[in-house]
Amino acid sequence: MTALTVVNTLLQGVIIGLYAWSGAVSWTVMASFTALSLASTLCFTTAVALHWNLRFPDGWLLYAQIGINFVIQLTFLAIAPQLATVFLVSLLVTFNFAMLGFTPRQFLYAWLGFGALTALALVLGRPHFADIPATDFNIFVLWLFFFLAVRRFAVIGAQFSHLREQLSEKNRQLTESLERINELATHDDLTGAFNRRQFMQLLSEERDRANRTHQTFSVAIFDLDHFKSVNDRFGHQAGDAVLKEFCELVHDGMRSTDRFARYGGEEFVMLMPATTQADSAGVAVERIRAAAERKDWGHILHGHIVTMSAGVATYRSNESIEELLARADAALYEAKHKGRNRFVVST
Repeated sequence: MTALTVVNTLLQGVIIGLYAWSGAVSWTVMASFTALSLASTLCFTTAVALHWNLRFPDGWLLYAQIGINFVIQLTFLAIAPQLATVFLVSLLVTFNFAMLGFTPRQFLYAWLGFGALTALALVLGRPHFADIPATDFNIFVLWLFFFLAVRRFAVIGAQFSHLREQLSEKNRQLTESLERINELATHDDLTGAFNRRQFMQLLSEERDRANRTHQTFSVAIFDLDHFKSVNDRFGHQAGDAVLKEFCELVHDGMRSTDRFARYGGEEFVMLMPATTQADSAGVAVERIRAAAERKDWGHILHGHIVTMSAGVATYRSNESIEELLARADAALYEAKHKGRNRFVVST
């Protein structure tokens, strides 16, 4: 913004110099305006270069630059009112810089101050009002001034466009970050399945729904058989690969309404809404068990087969979540006791 202020000052000094050359104003006015404007701009440029501006609250540089430029423009509006068009339009250019940092209340105060001070400057300069001779040169200078003024508006607009692009990019990054945070908060980082905390929330909501609608649901707890031996024999990296592929297998075989989560270690749990009896839930669990047994694990575990055991429990009216999971867990241990690679339905 300081660089733009330097350019604006130089351009306006050139325009006033051209009018001085044509005799519309004195060279004293041109020299005084240029010297005063460049001196103030040099002060701000030095403050930025030496980081003095960092000692003050955010935004003070903007307010100071706008305020001082307003004073200079209004002073010369009163001194040389025949160039009122030049000074008034330059005030509008300056006012546009306020869009970079003003609040709605500051805009209101600036607008009222702009109106009062320009009125005062015009009244003070009224005795010296005179028309600029409509020579070809003066017409050219007037066109050149407006042409450059529009360019300055365009430069400020380009700054806003750049800020909008930055804002859009930051919003996109923020959206991605929030999605990632939500993913980490609700899903297991390794397998992509729901984590235990999110599953418990889903289970609580399903229990409340079942109590309202009297439509029951079932829960299954899965455990990969002899998974410790997989880690011991093939390494934890292979064990992680098995966990991920097992989750993919389950997601391929479950209904779109089912919810699957990693319960802890090699244990997983699945919520099956609208399962009216344990037998129908057992069909879904058996489909997953059979798929795991048929799957070729050779690309991960050479010569080793991965199987799973499961316990299934169907919700009973007004049963607590802890009681439901305890029944499913007891059924899982019964399946393991009976030889693994099977499921047991809690009765």
